[in-house]
Amino acid sequence: MQIEIVSIGSELLTGRIVNTNAAFLCARLECEGYRVCLQTTLPDERVPLLRGLKEALARSDLVIATGGLGPTLDDETREVAAELFQSGFRIDEEIKEELRERYPGRFFAVEDQARIPTKATPLKNKVGSAPGLLFSEGGKTLILLPGVPKEMEPLFLEAAFPYIQKRFPVPAKHRVPLHFCLVFESLLDPHLRKLSSLYPAVEVGIYPAHGTVSVILTSLQEKQLRAFEGDLLLRFGEYRYEATSIAEALQVACIAQGKTLACAESCTGGRVASCVTAIAGSSAYFLGSLVTYSNGMKHSLLGVSEATLASQGAVSAEVVQEMLLGVFRCTEADYAIAVSGIAGPSGGAPDKPLGTVFAALGERGKVPDVGSFKVLGNRETRIFTSSQYLLGALWRKIVKGIPAFPLLNI
Repeated sequence: MQIEIVSIGSELLTGRIVNTNAAFLCARLECEGYRVCLQTTLPDERVPLLRGLKEALARSDLVIATGGLGPTLDDETREVAAELFQSGFRIDEEIKEELRERYPGRFFAVEDQARIPTKATPLKNKVGSAPGLLFSEGGKTLILLPGVPKEMEPLFLEAAFPYIQKRFPVPAKHRVPLHFCLVFESLLDPHLRKLSSLYPAVEVGIYPAHGTVSVILTSLQEKQLRAFEGDLLLRFGEYRYEATSIAEALQVACIAQGKTLACAESCTGGRVASCVTAIAGSSAYFLGSLVTYSNGMKHSLLGVSEATLASQGAVSAEVVQEMLLGVFRCTEADYAIAVSGIAGPSGGAPDKPLGTVFAALGERGKVPDVGSFKVLGNRETRIFTSSQYLLGALWRKIVKGIPAFPLLNI
């Protein structure tokens, strides 16, 4: 079975709005064993919309389209779909009455939104005014959903997806998500290829990010799946974390042990703290971060020696170690991270090229781990990747007792 996602909206083609609907639908379908084969984006213009939906239905068994169902002038989706299925229209009295109660005084919008193609099954929208529409004829199914994410998502989950499961059942697959920190895609890939040849019934998806990699294993044969998983973890198990992000994994570990964390950041400019505080509940363990970007701030707030700064430079093992000690003096944190580096695009030198990062991390009262690493990419990538590396290194130290440096021990 071929599934296609069609995103409708001229604003999606101008870059004014990010298309989160397609990502949501693809992720939900994939999680339940369905694979989306194609994504298309179409404008709010009748001719290209008619042509695009016609082509989608010609090549795909199931087409899920979002957008263009409202009552405004540029909402053409309903009319175009009715034309494709040679359908007239009717007024759905139940929808009309419900919308009158929810939107009193909006006569035109209520009348318009209750106007349903006769060949379509309406899907009730409990959040907004535009009902979803379901056409199924000649072995082809078209599901139309509103474009507003807060309307589309519950409508898909509550009405559209149960229909898909009934109309297009798929064998239940076993699925194992594996998340790794501090590991590169290029390092995982050769091993994954080898294991794929040993366990051909297992489907492998690899999803790299900056500083982390996710591997999704799916199979109808659980025995092969578990064997594949076991062999992969024999090699990379010490880098695996069980959470949606490395920041969440660190939070779970610190709260479980009753430990707190504080940071001193230079080149990352508060990004470590931003990653940490993006997770709900981080206030239970995270005390804060001192963004000491200048040498003066490193000296005045953290007590870094002016002599060390002058002789070693701000990007050095000696400075980050003194920064770490300053964090422990300024806070009551159990763990701390200190980082300084060259994010670019200028500032590099032969002995310290762009992307050079020094860091110190450890537990109060114990000898810290101090080391360096290099990150590639532009300034933003270097900053974010460095943050992910540091969170991963501290998580692995806390949970597995492995020294932070070198970051990669393979």
